[in-house]
Amino acid sequence: MKICKIKFKNIHALKGEHTIDFENGILGEAGLFVITGATGTGKSTLLDVITLALYNKIPRIDKAISEKVIEDEGVILTKNAPDCYAEVEYEIKGERYLSSWSIRRTRTGSLDKRKQELIKLSTGAILVSGVQEVVSENERIIGLNYNQFVQSMILAQGQFSKLLLAKKDDRNALLEEITGSSIYRKIGRSVFQRFRGVEDAVKTQNIKMGETILLTTEMVTEIQEDVLLQKPLLAAQQNNHDVLAKKKIVKENILKNAKLKEANEIEWTAFAKDKAAFVTQENELKTHDSLVVFKDQMLFITNAEKKVEELLESSTVANNKLSQQEKVKAELILIANSLTKKEVTAEKFEAEITDFRTRVLALQEAEKNSLSHAKQQSQRIEDKRKELIGYGITLTIDDTLSQQIQAELTTIDAEISQKGITSVDAVRSKKEDLTRLMIPANQLIGDRKLFDEKNKGIGELQLKIKKQQDEIVVLISLEKSQQETLEKLSPKVELAKDALDDWKQRKSLDEHRQELKDGKPCPLCGSETHPFAQEIATTLVNSLEENFQSLTKQLEGLQKVLLENEVKLQSLQNINATETVTLDYRIAEFKILENKITELCTQLKWTTKDSLEKWQLDANDFQRELKELDKLENHIKAKVVFKEMQQLFTDYLELKKGYNEAKQTLLLVYDRKDITNEISKLSNDFSSCHSTIKSLKEQLTDLQKNKTETIKEKEELLANLLPRLEEKGIASLKELKAKILDENTASQIRKTLQQLIENEVRLKTDKKTIDKALEDDKILDDASITLEQITVSLPKIFEEITVLNKHIWDQENKIEIDIKNREKLKDSQKIMDGLQKDLALWSKMNLLIGDATGKKFSNFVQDLTLKKLLEYGNQRLIGFSDRYLLDTANDSDGLKVIDTYMGNTKRSVSSLSGGETFKLSLALAFGLSDLAARNVSIESLFIDEGFGSLDPESLDQAISILENMQNESNKSIGIISHVGELKDRIGTKIKLVRTGAGYSTIEIE
Repeated sequence: MKICKIKFKNIHALKGEHTIDFENGILGEAGLFVITGATGTGKSTLLDVITLALYNKIPRIDKAISEKVIEDEGVILTKNAPDCYAEVEYEIKGERYLSSWSIRRTRTGSLDKRKQELIKLSTGAILVSGVQEVVSENERIIGLNYNQFVQSMILAQGQFSKLLLAKKDDRNALLEEITGSSIYRKIGRSVFQRFRGVEDAVKTQNIKMGETILLTTEMVTEIQEDVLLQKPLLAAQQNNHDVLAKKKIVKENILKNAKLKEANEIEWTAFAKDKAAFVTQENELKTHDSLVVFKDQMLFITNAEKKVEELLESSTVANNKLSQQEKVKAELILIANSLTKKEVTAEKFEAEITDFRTRVLALQEAEKNSLSHAKQQSQRIEDKRKELIGYGITLTIDDTLSQQIQAELTTIDAEISQKGITSVDAVRSKKEDLTRLMIPANQLIGDRKLFDEKNKGIGELQLKIKKQQDEIVVLISLEKSQQETLEKLSPKVELAKDALDDWKQRKSLDEHRQELKDGKPCPLCGSETHPFAQEIATTLVNSLEENFQSLTKQLEGLQKVLLENEVKLQSLQNINATETVTLDYRIAEFKILENKITELCTQLKWTTKDSLEKWQLDANDFQRELKELDKLENHIKAKVVFKEMQQLFTDYLELKKGYNEAKQTLLLVYDRKDITNEISKLSNDFSSCHSTIKSLKEQLTDLQKNKTETIKEKEELLANLLPRLEEKGIASLKELKAKILDENTASQIRKTLQQLIENEVRLKTDKKTIDKALEDDKILDDASITLEQITVSLPKIFEEITVLNKHIWDQENKIEIDIKNREKLKDSQKIMDGLQKDLALWSKMNLLIGDATGKKFSNFVQDLTLKKLLEYGNQRLIGFSDRYLLDTANDSDGLKVIDTYMGNTKRSVSSLSGGETFKLSLALAFGLSDLAARNVSIESLFIDEGFGSLDPESLDQAISILENMQNESNKSIGIISHVGELKDRIGTKIKLVRTGAGYSTIEIE
């Protein structure tokens, strides 16, 4: 997996948009680069951009990024910025993808929802969108989750030094955190909890099964026989109860019907009284029914009388309104006289006020036209004033305008006379000449600044090349000296080896030496003295062994130093050759620029020996003279405007005078605001008043006519009605009205009469029904027993039935419960069998990996992980150092280091020096990267800090290790650091520079 490019905006202290291309340009060519800057400038922000765009997380926050986290923690979004985004372009298996993350603030200031997308660049298609979906898809494509990605591609050296030196429990906790294998601790806890749960379930099931009690066979037989004995007794008692209950019903019915017969006789008596009392109301209803036919005629006569009274009242009101309108009409005529200042009659009212309005409108129009002309002239003057502002001249529009214009003209004439230029064309010609000189002057000043910079750069580069050449000479001399030492040391090593091998061979004959006796000849050489028969051989071999090891170590160290110097010399020679070519190129460019400056000086007639400050002063003189010519050109143009403005102001004063005269004439005739509305209102009021008077007169005529017609109709109806009433014995309308009932009263009487009829029918029916029921019940009645005896016997029988029922139910229920308990016990035993099986399994699992904290299984897994990690780390360590190997120790919590230079002795890692600790820590870091990404090709690495505590020699070794690793693997390696030597050694840099506003910018060099 390779990080190709990142692009972001407003992340942490890096305000604005930034792009870093790791694949092309300087960074792509270098491969190894350093990310540097002061504390707080945003070095680690570049790593935040990568993880944010891919996984919605950053290393400094231990949870996923959300709107709440951004607000509460104050991270990601630059302070006061409206929005931000992070984009990462990465390549895996030949395919490129673009993963983006963004957020913005709404108009109310709150954060909008985060947006995240993943695009396949070969097609431009959006694969997924949404935070969770993009994170999941990135994990699938890359093959690493967030923790694995951070451990594989973003190495924090300090963390692995802590891992190297930690005790077992602390180391396992760190491994668990780094490798993201906390799942095994959870599994261990889960196994323990599952074991405890099954164990508790077995105990609970045992208790439940012990609570179930079963009946014996004898008890079941006894219960069944008892039920068979009690059931016939129950049937007999139920039959006896039913017979007595029926007899009781018959006797109760006889008593009930006797009471009903008595109540019926009482109701008949009450009915006879009600019927006699209703006779008077019944007669009134008959009279009402015979006279109600005259009701409509009677009502018409009554309404006619009421209508006549209302017509008289309406006539009085109309006469009063007519009188009021006549007064209003007179007042309107007086208002018209006052307005027109002449006598106005009712007949000519409309004509007089219309003529007056026409005269006033004409005067108003004349005033308006005069004012409009004056305003137009004033606007023309204002336009000229604005035109003069464009020429840098400001005037005040008031009565002193003529004096202001004259003063300005005098000043302009003096300026023209002083300059000796009278036309705009002449000014422009002079300006063109100056402009033609300004262009080469500005170019010359710019080239001079570039000339000085290039001259300084060439000097610095020459010094640098000289320093490199001196260093190359020193290295060549040192290499020669080291080669001579090597040539001298190699034979010594060979001699020491031969001597050691010879004495080892001699020492192998120790058994034969032990058999030699002084005075007896040696079987090999015949000598009778044996000086080497003592233990001196062992001591000598050990001494030769130490001498050989020492010389070998010196030889290997010298070979290693010689190789390192050779690499350093080759690198320095390559750099020197490149910078020598660069110097030649810069000198050639410098000569071209020098010739160009000479040409420009000739064109301007300036001297090349003059200083840059002198040239800038001359250019400023050109600029100042150009500004004076601009001013003169404006003043010549303004002179024409002043003359036009003077004539406009004179005309304006005449128009203003005409307007004042028209205004005074209008005020003499009409001094109010709105003649049209005033006349219109007066006309409308007069017309309305005239119409109202006419309407009232017509209304009075109609009222008189209606009154006459109504009286006539009433008299005609009376003449027809009274003779017919006399035939009925009614002498007057008053008597008729008294005998005709109210409709509600008549309806109520009819209702009461109907109820009396219905009651009579009901009482007759009830009497017949009661008599028949009494006769039937007496036939069924048992005279041998009384109702009181039955009432006493029935509860006793019912109680006996209840006791028998309960006894039988209890006995049968015991058997039913026993059957259910037996079924339940079978099911419980099945459950118990399953639980026992689970308990056996989980007991074994708990014994192997389970405990309350999950530590047992986690330690087991982390021990395996550590062994695998040490394998990867030792493979990396071979490239860093041939002396040490990492190993575990059974009798100690800490890691051990195997020192191959000291006979493979083991010692604690805490005994290592700072540089050795760094080498082993870095090897362990790279090993963990290999372990976490063993199925993924990692082509980009970022190492965050860890170099500040190294001594110069160790730092030099560290840089060499990284350079070798980058050359061998072709990975892109970025180091975040502020160590000065590291920045000087690694030429390619991403520099973060703090600005004055507290933000940072990015520079790549």
